[in-house]
Amino acid sequence: MFLILGLLACTDDKPVSDKDGEAVSETSAAQPQASNDGIAMNGSFEPAAPVEPSALSNTLTTNFWVWEYYVVDDKATRLANKGRWFEMSADGTYETGRWQEKTGYGSWRLLDQDGKKIMQFDNIDDRQDEQWEIQGVNQENDIMTWAGVKKTGSEGAILKTINLLTRPTRKQFGVTE
Repeated sequence: MFLILGLLACTDDKPVSDKDGEAVSETSAAQPQASNDGIAMNGSFEPAAPVEPSALSNTLTTNFWVWEYYVVDDKATRLANKGRWFEMSADGTYETGRWQEKTGYGSWRLLDQDGKKIMQFDNIDDRQDEQWEIQGVNQENDIMTWAGVKKTGSEGAILKTINLLTRPTRKQFGVTE
């Protein structure tokens, strides 16, 4: 039986190709590449599509949405997400980062699923793909509550995000790390 399994395991591997069809080694194909911005590119994103105009999409595309509170059980995860930001554009593109640093970009969509408003972010770095349900917006349209969508990497997280004119700084949030 071990001999048969050993023979089955010795099949020829197909060469891995990059996006231009050129052969690359599997080890180099698995390594994230860097974009012109120095951002790790470990994937791709869907082409951007303009967001349907609405009061909510106008609010989302105003300035920067910054995570003030990220509520999960793990303290390290809470701290690691404080100061994350999103800058969404009406053309369906967005940039994201933490504090003054840009860490990704891609396309975003605002979906209506079973009466829930869902934001879907498709990042150039697949590790940053995420979905959030918008659970509430205050009257001034400068504070929102987002909840992670089930069966996604954000499941179980709840956050308070605030609208700022610029990328956040550690000093604004009293963070000294």
